[in-house]
Amino acid sequence: MYRAPNTTLVGEALVRFSKTGDFELTVSKGPGITLLSLRQDATFAEVKGGLARQGWSGSLAQAPPQLRGWLGLRDQFLQVPDRKTLRYTAGNETFVFRF
Repeated sequence: MYRAPNTTLVGEALVRFSKTGDFELTVSKGPGITLLSLRQDATFAEVKGGLARQGWSGSLAQAPPQLRGWLGLRDQFLQVPDRKTLRYTAGNETFVFRF
């Protein structure tokens, strides 16, 4: 689930991460309807899809403010990779993942 002041989304998320810190997140509303695709490592990210508006790629230090919540998810997943529920709040956005 994703919630912001004007948006609430319940969908499916595919999360992949490696021991070296590479992270991928794909959020979809159903087969063939990708809402967000995020690929990230410690210094660089690429974000595409409707939730990212026009999309973006570049250094994490240069990330647009509207993507910083999404880009903060990598650290949350890497901290405790075995958890069954992840709840993360960044500013006025809330992210909830259940596995």
